[in-house]
Amino acid sequence: MRKLIFISIILACFFFPQGQDIRADEFGRNGHLIMLIKSSKPKYEIGEPISIIAALKNHTDVPLIVNNRFHPGRDLEWDLFHDGFGYVPIKAMSSEPLKPDDFVRMEVAEEIIRFLPNLNEIFSAPLKAGRYALRISYVNKEKPKGDETWTGLIVTNLLWFEVKPSEKI
Repeated sequence: MRKLIFISIILACFFFPQGQDIRADEFGRNGHLIMLIKSSKPKYEIGEPISIIAALKNHTDVPLIVNNRFHPGRDLEWDLFHDGFGYVPIKAMSSEPLKPDDFVRMEVAEEIIRFLPNLNEIFSAPLKAGRYALRISYVNKEKPKGDETWTGLIVTNLLWFEVKPSEKI
């Protein structure tokens, strides 16, 4: 039954859009802001730090002001699924409200790259052996710097990785 639920969730992820396009908005901007994630390698040992790299890129035709804080519990929403076991819950994390310094101007075609915290620090328990599917949503609802500030939600690509049992005795 667990495998059926997991397969259903993964199939739904494939039919869910890979990113959200922002087409000509009320300010005349067109194009889209995208976020992609990748890991430093496809397989990790149990307990090994799992590092994820996020890249936010401005594909619009005008500069945008964006939230570049990338706080794991406030600005990024995490969906992690363990093959055969389902959804892995995130730890409760406190964060301070956004400050004006958390926003930067992104020029056309500019990219912000961030190394996100180790996944073992974000999720409620250390990751066990098995295959995982990760998707992150980048969210900004605040506009402290006026109309040029981008607000919305972007869903990243689906990232697969594996945690294998440690070969150390």
